[in-house]
Amino acid sequence: MKGLDEFIALFGDVTVLHVVEFILACVFLFGVYKKVRDYLIKRHDAETEKNAQLHEALTAVRKYPEWHQQSLDIQQMFKAEIQELRDIHKETSDRLIKMEADNQRRERNKLRDRLLQNYRYYTNIETNPSQTWTRMESEAFWELFKDYEDAGGNGYVHTEVLPAMQRLRIIDHNN
Repeated sequence: MKGLDEFIALFGDVTVLHVVEFILACVFLFGVYKKVRDYLIKRHDAETEKNAQLHEALTAVRKYPEWHQQSLDIQQMFKAEIQELRDIHKETSDRLIKMEADNQRRERNKLRDRLLQNYRYYTNIETNPSQTWTRMESEAFWELFKDYEDAGGNGYVHTEVLPAMQRLRIIDHNN
């Protein structure tokens, strides 16, 4: 048996220990191969992701001038709109101030008219021969007078009406 002799000549010195060592060496090499392969795959994936992020960052950097110009345009738009709102606010505020002054002037004129009516009635000898008035009439007049002063009234009412009304006597309502 020629093949068997050659086989024994070739592998005759191989023992079970040598076979076990060989199998363990193969298992070890296979394990090392898997670890190296997994490491290389992870490294490749990490490099790919890093390159993608770098590409994204470079793209963003290239678009910076465009974004900067957009930001400046938006700032200009906001400035224009804010200025427009300021102008509208000033116009509205001026109108309100004028309306308030007009209302105060109208109220002052109404109060002056009422004060003059009272003055003409109470200081006229024909309508008020006793030159008196009741406490309630007096208080009502002086409240109107105070409102007139608070509304900015002055002038003729102070120089003519005030002294004449102060000269009137107050009588009790029962008399």
